[in-house]
Amino acid sequence: MKWYQKTIYSFAMSVLPSSVKNRMMGGGRATVPKSTNPFGIFNWLPKKYQQAHNIDLTKLQSYTAEELLELLISVHPDVSYALYTYLRMGDTALTFTAKKPNNSNDKSGQRVLDELKSMLNTPLPSPGYQHGRSLDKLDTIQRMMVMVRGACAGEVVLNEQCNDVIDIVPVDPALIWFRRESDTDRLTPWQYVKHPRRQSGEEWFGQYKKIDTPTFIYEEFDPMVDDPYGRTPMLPVLQVVFFHLQVLQDLKAVVHNQGYPRLDISMMEEIMLKNAPPSIQNNPAAQQKFLTERMGEVMTHFNSLNPDDTFVHWDSVKVEYLKGGSTGPMIDIKKLIDIIDTQMATSLKTLLTILSRHQGSTETYSSIDTQIYIKNVESARGVTKRFWQRAFAMSARVKGMQTNVEVDYAPIDLRSENEIERDRRSKINNYVLAEKELYITPQEAAEEVRWTLGLNAKIPAELVEMLQHKRIEAKEPEEGGE
Repeated sequence: MKWYQKTIYSFAMSVLPSSVKNRMMGGGRATVPKSTNPFGIFNWLPKKYQQAHNIDLTKLQSYTAEELLELLISVHPDVSYALYTYLRMGDTALTFTAKKPNNSNDKSGQRVLDELKSMLNTPLPSPGYQHGRSLDKLDTIQRMMVMVRGACAGEVVLNEQCNDVIDIVPVDPALIWFRRESDTDRLTPWQYVKHPRRQSGEEWFGQYKKIDTPTFIYEEFDPMVDDPYGRTPMLPVLQVVFFHLQVLQDLKAVVHNQGYPRLDISMMEEIMLKNAPPSIQNNPAAQQKFLTERMGEVMTHFNSLNPDDTFVHWDSVKVEYLKGGSTGPMIDIKKLIDIIDTQMATSLKTLLTILSRHQGSTETYSSIDTQIYIKNVESARGVTKRFWQRAFAMSARVKGMQTNVEVDYAPIDLRSENEIERDRRSKINNYVLAEKELYITPQEAAEEVRWTLGLNAKIPAELVEMLQHKRIEAKEPEEGGE
């Protein structure tokens, strides 16, 4: 913006009534926190990681897909580790660059972006406790939402005068529903609120609040045609988890039944009858009752024994380990588990190596799989890049600065320090050779080498003259030649 455009903008924002600015931009936060409770009671926030372990995993079908994915990332080891690895793999530096329409650097816009980054990394002014916030924390939440919800959403929170940004807050995409306007076919977002607290000027439809403001941002991942919600990459894991849990329950029953040695106790019926009272010798019913009572006594005795107790009994009772077993065809459990592991890895969009499964993959295949996985992480990060680009561009406009915002993550580099140094040396040698063979100028080679070394690419003034004389000296012929 030119100086006079900024002046006109500031004047307009100071003259417009608050009601008009609130309709235009939305003063304060328009969305509602997921855990809000306007009744003022039962406001204790539950610890989700504790609640998750109190849920019966055999009854998961009663939950929605959003609830299941939120539950599984806390209790299922494979799902949790896949998300953990994705977040750590994509946790690289986030940079914001302001550009002019001609793609040159915008110094004024860059100062505004730096102020926004500093604002997000600074606690809100308050005499009491404030929950910590930072750009890295917000970015981690948004990247997690892309994998778990298939989209990320948030809101640029303005002050009451709508001329400054005070916060950028994430919003759970599972609470957002879209309606299509009948006259314009425009999509408008609505937020589901569990405990509504309606205020004047707001539009509600039951428990759904209209969030039709430019400060609200929603970015989806791999959407279908006419589907604004996006698709979570981890959704196919639900069916695999159900089957996996069923198999584990069956294995538990098999191990409990056949995996441990069990006692086989035989009671000598002939000896028992010889020791029976004479009064029941000719009474079959009394004999049967006598035998049943003696068997019950023996069962009670052996069931009360500890594993390390010594068996002491009369020779009328025979005790030995149960022998024999199933002679029919048995299922190869290892092959079944391998199939489940493969399905688990593919549904989580991760690698068997990352899930600590090794099924004979060679180094070449593992390297290719790792490259594909990095591409998947970068593709998912593209959603959050679009979110931050829109959020910072909106924030800059609120501050009176019209600039193009470019957002990028630092590349994912899995090389060791020695490998990085070896590749850097090889790259520098290529620039030196290109300059020697007159493919590039000494200045160009110096700029590329300085950039490769992590220095400012701009050549210092004291080196410019030396580089210019370097080419002249190289062209002068040696004395004494023919």
